[in-house]
Amino acid sequence: MNALHRRIAAAVLVASLVVLVPATAGAATKTSRFSISGTEVSATSTTGRFVGAASGSALGTWYAEVVHAPLAGGDGAQVAIQSGGSFGMALAQAEPAYVVSGQFSGGTITTIYSGTNCKNQVYAVEGDLKSVSVTGTGHFSATLTHHRRSVLGRCWLYAATVSGTVTLG
Repeated sequence: MNALHRRIAAAVLVASLVVLVPATAGAATKTSRFSISGTEVSATSTTGRFVGAASGSALGTWYAEVVHAPLAGGDGAQVAIQSGGSFGMALAQAEPAYVVSGQFSGGTITTIYSGTNCKNQVYAVEGDLKSVSVTGTGHFSATLTHHRRSVLGRCWLYAATVSGTVTLG
């Protein structure tokens, strides 16, 4: 009887490993996707700083500093996102973590609409993330809109908003 119990225990152990090992391996490569919206709070000709709200598997806030070549050219023009800008999220739940941080490793900013006659300017921002604290890599994909108005014959940028997604993993 003792030998039978050992065989059953061994079979249960092997079956458990067969079930648990793939589940554990899959958990390590889980992808989390968040919708983001926010505003540009600071900008120079080569750096934009953004903050906003995130929603997905958890609610939270996000921050990005995007370092890039100076924006130039008309519709369809592209400039490179340079390595080194930062990205961070603070989440209300631990899915995938309470605090997420990373850096931009490259990407592009494409002019969708250059805003002739003081119309709004629209840009597509596509950035790759590296050194992400919970997943190693990620991707930032957003539409940036520079809101502008003509006042007394002069064009004024009065706000800048951003919306899109962040994918971790």
